[in-house]
This record gives sequence, C-alpha cells and structure tokens, in this order.
Amino acid sequence: MQLLDFSDPGLSLRLAEQADDAFFQQLFAANHPYLEHCGLPEPMVRQLLQQQYQLQLQSYLQQTPKPDTYLLLNCTEPVGRLMLARHVEYLHLTDLAFLPSHCGRGFGSKLIQALQQYARRQQLALSLLVDQQNSGAYQFYLRHDFKSVAVTTSHYQLCWRS
Repeated sequence: MQLLDFSDPGLSLRLAEQADDAFFQQLFAANHPYLEHCGLPEPMVRQLLQQQYQLQLQSYLQQTPKPDTYLLLNCTEPVGRLMLARHVEYLHLTDLAFLPSHCGRGFGSKLIQALQQYARRQQLALSLLVDQQNSGAYQFYLRHDFKSVAVTTSHYQLCWRS
C-alpha cells in the first residue's frame, strides 16, 4: 500500500518482505557501531548484534502488535526502515531508521512531512516514542512540530496533531 506521497521522486517505500530482513539486520548494525569498538572478537560482535536486533524487534512488536514494516528506498537502493501501526485515532511510528550514510540528506524530513500530510487527510494524530538518550531524534521530531506528551524512565512520548 503506497500511503505516502513524496515530493522527491527518488524516495519511495514498499512493504517489507522476508528477504529484506538481512538488510534490516545490516541497518541495525550500522546504527550501533559501538559494539565494533569494544574489543570483542568479530564473531562475538556479529552474534551480539544479531541478538540485539532480535530483542529490538521483539520489543517493537510488544509495543505495537502488527505494525506495517516498510523498506525505504533511494531510487532502488535500500536506505532505511519504517514501522508504522494504524490505530483508530492515530498512527504510531514504531521505528524510523536510515543508514548513517543517508542521514542528513533530508529523507527523514520528507518522510515525516509525507506522514503528516497523510495523517491530516485521514484526520489522525501521529505518535511515537524516543529514547531519552537519543537527543538528535528528539530534536528532529520537535523541529517537525511534535510535542512531548509524556515521559517515562527511558522514553519521551511525542505526538503530532494537525
């Protein structure tokens, strides 16, 4: 289902397939480089990254059962992942991640703006959680008119309404 309209013809998304899981694991590893620098042997680092990826996925599925998972593409190149769950009154952005080499190019802003346009048309709010240690993501969402509506011991709950 193509629910988003991008102003950038090079940016697109499609529902993820089983074969995309290998890319999603690479995406996770690329966004968690600290394990590569902890002095452990490479096979152990790969195993830890795979376990951490599986734990993150399980956590997301506990937070939001049955989110739609999308592969984000720049032209035909996989560059990220979007996990999105539709509820009666809102869309919950479970995960948005890009390869570090594709950050800072405006893809995240274009994606959020497209989500906001879709939510506005559907009369839905957008919600998400941001880890309190991820100040860059927190500031990104604030710049896109999300408001902090709750704080837990580990996360900010943010919401956007048109």
